[in-house]
Amino acid sequence: MNAVVLVVDKYSLYIHIHTLTAGVKYPVDYNRKGEIYYKKEFFSILADLANIDKNTLVFFYKRRIDEPPDERGFIGIWKAGEIFNKIQGKEIIVYEDLQEDIEWNSKYILSRCQNCGNPNEVMEDDKIKCPKCKRELGWHILPLRFPIEEQQIFKHYLDDNTAYIDITDNGRLSTLIFRKIYGAGRERSINPILPEEAAKLKRLLERVEYEGKNQKILIENANIKPFKPDLTKIKPIYEYLDFSKRYNLKIGRKLKKDQPLYHPDGRVLYETILEFWMVQKLKQNPKELMNLFQIPENENVEWFANQVLFGIGGEKSDIIVLTKNENSIRCRALVIELKRDIIDKKACEQIKKYAYWIAQLVSSQVCTTNPFTITPIIIGYRMSRDIEVSQSYNFKIPYSQPLEVKVEPVCIYTYKVEDNMIYLSKV
Repeated sequence: MNAVVLVVDKYSLYIHIHTLTAGVKYPVDYNRKGEIYYKKEFFSILADLANIDKNTLVFFYKRRIDEPPDERGFIGIWKAGEIFNKIQGKEIIVYEDLQEDIEWNSKYILSRCQNCGNPNEVMEDDKIKCPKCKRELGWHILPLRFPIEEQQIFKHYLDDNTAYIDITDNGRLSTLIFRKIYGAGRERSINPILPEEAAKLKRLLERVEYEGKNQKILIENANIKPFKPDLTKIKPIYEYLDFSKRYNLKIGRKLKKDQPLYHPDGRVLYETILEFWMVQKLKQNPKELMNLFQIPENENVEWFANQVLFGIGGEKSDIIVLTKNENSIRCRALVIELKRDIIDKKACEQIKKYAYWIAQLVSSQVCTTNPFTITPIIIGYRMSRDIEVSQSYNFKIPYSQPLEVKVEPVCIYTYKVEDNMIYLSKV
């Protein structure tokens, strides 16, 4: 089960659910000439969105601005839809729209600042402003979008205390609670969640609905009008992973025009480009990567996500992939770290330290094989000479029924962009 949580607020929630369109912010730079320059954060958001496919479950989390406390929390459940692009003859799920605003009941999701054309925004004192012309916008600018459909709608907010603190429901929302502890880089507008976390959210939404707890969301069923974008004005996000093209990019502090996504030696400009490529590859052809990583043929990808938080201190894995065996039992976690440049000894030691906590994260709420396997993988441009060959080792997690965990030796792969493609090679 693939599921995400999108963070919304009072300005955008009702537009999303009545136009059946989800939207995400657009982290780019915009100069005085009206030119857009893409930066590493932009490709990180694209990596988040590349994990969405048709039927991905969508939960919204409405953050509080000035509403009563019981008018915030989780709501659901929707699922991602798709648009058939007759022009390209293919399905589109996530796309960029820098030309059309979405309107519902005199409320808007903008594609750009209506004054200066800037495609991004800032929040200052809970007001939405344009960072370029300093105007107050009134509505969010969300050019990265995808269609949604109603799956099973629960009309009562699931509050934070019930979601995070109440111990009368099994399990916990680990990857989400780590983001609740404020810190740079933790707050993201779209958050992938584990299948067991999605199941817990559904149980708790059913519970608050049954108990009549908290305020209800006001869905006007008769006024739901799905937004249909102009297919000539939108761009599928995968077009930003075309190594044959050139883009306006922010490199360091400089804005540079007509740049490739990689250096002449084959290194990507940003690590997040490699992250975007990995997520898209896992979505489109997971078996190819699993074969490259020498994962047994009887295992299939159950779930994967990027930027997965697993520690109070903000520790996170670039990518985690979970596999199931032929009996549909979770049996392995691939912990993948990405390095734009050199893979050094510190990176190898760090990924091994993650093993215990990631093993708990992905095994504590579901049935797994015993022993369970952790496969640490590092992908970078080249390997430092001081790296030593690692050995496998085992440890136990002292659950009521102890879980034996086998950590395999760190596998190292190098990448290179050649002939407008990324190639991976095992060291």
